[in-house]
Amino acid sequence: MLTHSQTVAAFNEWMRRFTEEPERFEGEFKSAKKFLADTAAGREPTYGETSAAYLQQLASEIGQ
Repeated sequence: MLTHSQTVAAFNEWMRRFTEEPERFEGEFKSAKKFLADTAAGREPTYGETSAAYLQQLASEIGQ
């Protein structure tokens, strides 16, 4: 589990990457649509699981 400071560092890295390479994040709109469709269909959205894995990956990459 990430500590608060690790989470902060990972989110800052996420935003740095987003602002430097926004084209890498175009898929987020697809994720948002899938989240809404899953919710509307009564399914558990997968966005949280996917985002948590990405956040942990970022923390690992920046040595947190």
